[in-house]
Amino acid sequence: MRFITCDGLLILWRGSDFYICNPATRKCAPLSHPPRQQFISPITGVDVLGLYRHQPSGEYRVLWVSYAAPMGTFAAVKVEQPHYLVFTVGSDQPRRIQWPTVSEDGCPAAHPPIHHRGSLHWAMGCSITVFETIAETFRQMSRPAQLGSYVLLLDTGDNLALYVSTDHDRVTLDVWVLQDYDAETWGFRYRINLLAMDASPPLKLWKSIPRLAVINERELLMAQPPRRLLHCDIDGVFLGNVESEEHENRLTLSWHRFQESMISVPLFEAQEEDAVSNEPPFVMVL
Repeated sequence: MRFITCDGLLILWRGSDFYICNPATRKCAPLSHPPRQQFISPITGVDVLGLYRHQPSGEYRVLWVSYAAPMGTFAAVKVEQPHYLVFTVGSDQPRRIQWPTVSEDGCPAAHPPIHHRGSLHWAMGCSITVFETIAETFRQMSRPAQLGSYVLLLDTGDNLALYVSTDHDRVTLDVWVLQDYDAETWGFRYRINLLAMDASPPLKLWKSIPRLAVINERELLMAQPPRRLLHCDIDGVFLGNVESEEHENRLTLSWHRFQESMISVPLFEAQEEDAVSNEPPFVMVL
């Protein structure tokens, strides 16, 4: 199960089934999606890239990607570029969005976007891809090139930030913050040394960058594979494990910051008026 969030609304999907929900109001409705394109590759699919409110119209809209992936004997075949489309929630009429340039960094579908200043942001290659939700166009934003090609964006609630591990064993995490959005200037904020963290039980270090989520200016959550979630501060001081008896302490950390709301969309009302009941394959618990 994967999901995208905006303004307290969630889009959840598994396989080819997509739903838009508001957990606070327990409203949920199936969501139409673009058809799979007829690519040369036998592996095709559609994914949600982002959910956003289009400010001029007040509509909630979904950014989709339709893609193909080479496989086996098709690996040497040049695959067409992904197709990017926008749907208004409740509509089945897509509009094609032009990708600005042919990028070797692929499609921004691996991680959900960071909402900041009315735009969606993904870290891709040595730059950041931005989708302007008013103009509904893509552009590129610069970031520190010395950090290498693999960084992860971080939602601090106030600023756009990123984190990266510059050592081979992935034992240190450097956090950078965008100090001036318009000038695209970044500054180093702090470093966390996982080797020095006195955690209980001790950390199992993996050669991969752990997921981080910001609680406030001083505190973070960190996901440790396979199913451990710990609480620490920006100095790398261990503050405890996040535990849940109900879920047998098998917790995972999503890439999202979620805020409850009572927002509805016309699709919910239309479903109630038509007395349509589509039970989703999941349970919403708050």
